[in-house]
Amino acid sequence: MDGLWCDNKEVVKDKVRNFFKSWFDRVEGVSVILDNAAFSSVSGEENRMLVEAFSEEEVKCAVWSYESSKSPGPDGFNFGFLGDFKRECYEGSE
Repeated sequence: MDGLWCDNKEVVKDKVRNFFKSWFDRVEGVSVILDNAAFSSVSGEENRMLVEAFSEEEVKCAVWSYESSKSPGPDGFNFGFLGDFKRECYEGSE
Protein backbone atom coordinates (compact mmCIF):
# COMPACT_ATOMS: atom_id res chain seq x y z
CA MET A 1 0.00 0.00 0.00
CA ASP A 2 1.32 3.38 -1.00
CA GLY A 3 4.55 1.71 -2.18
CA LEU A 4 4.98 -0.38 0.99
CA TRP A 5 4.58 -4.13 1.45
CA CYS A 6 1.61 -5.21 3.56
CA ASP A 7 1.19 -8.71 5.09
CA ASN A 8 -1.99 -7.98 7.03
CA LYS A 9 -4.67 -10.23 5.49
CA GLU A 10 -7.58 -8.04 6.55
CA VAL A 11 -5.98 -4.86 5.20
CA VAL A 12 -5.21 -6.54 1.86
CA LYS A 13 -8.78 -7.93 1.59
CA ASP A 14 -10.18 -4.47 2.34
CA LYS A 15 -7.93 -2.81 -0.26
CA VAL A 16 -8.87 -5.36 -2.93
CA ARG A 17 -12.58 -5.07 -2.12
CA ASN A 18 -12.46 -1.29 -2.28
CA PHE A 19 -10.48 -1.31 -5.52
CA PHE A 20 -13.06 -3.46 -7.35
CA LYS A 21 -15.99 -1.69 -5.68
CA SER A 22 -14.71 1.62 -7.02
CA TRP A 23 -14.49 0.15 -10.52
CA PHE A 24 -18.03 -1.18 -10.44
CA ASP A 25 -19.42 1.96 -8.83
CA ARG A 26 -18.03 3.99 -11.74
CA VAL A 27 -19.88 1.93 -14.33
CA GLU A 28 -23.17 3.57 -15.08
CA GLY A 29 -26.17 1.29 -15.28
CA VAL A 30 -27.06 0.06 -18.73
CA SER A 31 -30.60 0.81 -19.69
CA VAL A 32 -32.26 -1.22 -22.41
CA ILE A 33 -35.55 -0.04 -23.84
CA LEU A 34 -37.57 -2.56 -25.81
CA ASP A 35 -40.49 -0.38 -26.88
CA ASN A 36 -42.16 -1.76 -29.98
CA ALA A 37 -39.65 -4.60 -30.25
CA ALA A 38 -41.03 -7.58 -32.12
CA PHE A 39 -39.70 -10.97 -31.06
CA SER A 40 -40.16 -14.11 -33.11
CA SER A 41 -41.86 -17.03 -31.43
CA VAL A 42 -41.50 -20.73 -32.01
CA SER A 43 -44.50 -22.85 -32.86
CA GLY A 44 -45.60 -25.78 -30.74
CA GLU A 45 -43.99 -28.18 -33.24
CA GLU A 46 -40.71 -26.22 -33.23
CA ASN A 47 -40.74 -26.22 -29.42
CA ARG A 48 -41.28 -29.98 -29.37
CA MET A 49 -38.32 -30.49 -31.72
CA LEU A 50 -36.10 -28.26 -29.55
CA VAL A 51 -36.77 -30.14 -26.31
CA GLU A 52 -37.01 -33.76 -27.45
CA ALA A 53 -34.06 -36.12 -27.04
CA PHE A 54 -31.67 -36.68 -29.95
CA SER A 55 -32.10 -39.95 -31.76
CA GLU A 56 -29.13 -42.25 -32.25
CA GLU A 57 -29.39 -41.65 -36.00
CA GLU A 58 -29.19 -37.84 -35.53
CA VAL A 59 -26.05 -38.17 -33.39
CA LYS A 60 -24.48 -40.57 -35.88
CA CYS A 61 -25.18 -38.21 -38.79
CA ALA A 62 -23.83 -35.21 -36.87
CA VAL A 63 -20.57 -36.94 -35.91
CA TRP A 64 -19.98 -38.42 -39.37
CA SER A 65 -20.71 -35.15 -41.20
CA TYR A 66 -18.30 -32.90 -39.24
CA GLU A 67 -14.90 -32.02 -40.61
CA SER A 68 -12.64 -34.71 -39.22
CA SER A 69 -10.00 -32.33 -37.84
CA LYS A 70 -12.45 -30.47 -35.56
CA SER A 71 -12.52 -31.28 -31.86
CA PRO A 72 -15.80 -30.97 -29.89
CA GLY A 73 -14.11 -30.56 -26.54
CA PRO A 74 -10.92 -30.24 -24.52
CA ASP A 75 -10.27 -34.00 -24.42
CA GLY A 76 -8.43 -33.80 -27.77
CA PHE A 77 -10.54 -36.43 -29.53
CA ASN A 78 -11.48 -34.99 -32.90
CA PHE A 79 -14.53 -35.88 -34.97
CA GLY A 80 -12.41 -38.07 -37.24
CA PHE A 81 -11.56 -40.31 -34.28
CA LEU A 82 -15.15 -40.34 -33.04
CA GLY A 83 -16.50 -41.10 -36.52
CA ASP A 84 -14.01 -43.92 -37.10
CA PHE A 85 -14.71 -45.37 -33.65
CA LYS A 86 -18.48 -45.16 -34.20
CA ARG A 87 -18.24 -46.77 -37.66
CA GLU A 88 -16.23 -49.66 -36.19
CA CYS A 89 -18.88 -50.20 -33.53
CA TYR A 90 -21.71 -50.14 -36.08
CA GLU A 91 -19.93 -52.28 -38.67
CA GLY A 92 -18.78 -54.76 -36.04
CA SER A 93 -22.29 -55.17 -34.62
CA GLU A 94 -23.95 -56.05 -37.94
